[in-house]
Amino acid sequence: MTTLGPRVSVVIPTYARPVFLTRAIASLQAQTLDAWELIVVDDNGAGKPDRVETEALMATHAADERIRYVAHERNRGGAAARNTGIELASATLVGFLDDDDEWHPDKLAAQVACLEAADESVALVYCRALVAEEGTPRTRTWETDGASHTLPHLLKRNTIGSTSCVLCRREALVAVGGFDERMPSKQDIDLYVRLAQRYEFAFVDRALVTRHLHAGDSISKNLEGSVVAHRLFYEKYRSHIDALPEVLHHRLASLGKVLVQAGHLGEARSVLWRAWRLRPLTVDVPVHLAMACGLPRGVAAWAGRLGRRLLGARSQRTRNEETG
Repeated sequence: MTTLGPRVSVVIPTYARPVFLTRAIASLQAQTLDAWELIVVDDNGAGKPDRVETEALMATHAADERIRYVAHERNRGGAAARNTGIELASATLVGFLDDDDEWHPDKLAAQVACLEAADESVALVYCRALVAEEGTPRTRTWETDGASHTLPHLLKRNTIGSTSCVLCRREALVAVGGFDERMPSKQDIDLYVRLAQRYEFAFVDRALVTRHLHAGDSISKNLEGSVVAHRLFYEKYRSHIDALPEVLHHRLASLGKVLVQAGHLGEARSVLWRAWRLRPLTVDVPVHLAMACGLPRGVAAWAGRLGRRLLGARSQRTRNEETG
């Protein structure tokens, strides 16, 4: 009798939050499609308290032969943890589940069906996601229209969502080199851009993931890492970005805002000035440029609100003149 292998390899990278890992694994075990294997990659350093707690938690799943636990000797980052999972995956399809997120029961079934029915040129399928904020009853849906995943869209911003939302063909992940381990952040969008340069994407128009945002989750937790990631992303795709003025404006504006937050005011002024020259009627860029020039945040924000009102009044006058 031939034993069929798993249809999907699921990779959960985990670091410094074993308290959430049980929920993530439970959401995988509740999938209606059960032909999966799970590779949990522990990125906590050897001997660290979180490593000890994660090891103890994973020992409780030892009886489930579908679950494999792998530990890095030292903290190497989320990109390296996901790459370890890709390397060890035995299925042709690979999904990624962040340790603090959860999948809805039919997530795998819906996305596997989509990819298996698609042409081989389709390397990735994504879905909508709910976003839950810790400590509040609020839940919102991640904004995506299911069509804005071309290269220009992705160079501008992440229109797909976190890696918890995607299912990929393993051969495509290997072909583009997996995740870039140099990136402290923006690892997901960087992967999507490289895949979009060679493959097509598909979309399941349903919320199949719940992402959990925790208190303190923000760019400010690692400003220097975010600066490095924004710079590297721009340099990697500079020829593409510079050829598209709207994309260039957005990338320069994003980099400039991060530079302001990180205190790199000289570079921020240069970058934001370039962004403003591309789109002089925008308001948010001048606000951050004013902050880069030393204007207090409150004053800059007040000036921004005034600018928005003036631009709104100007636009209304123009419409009145056109219809008068």
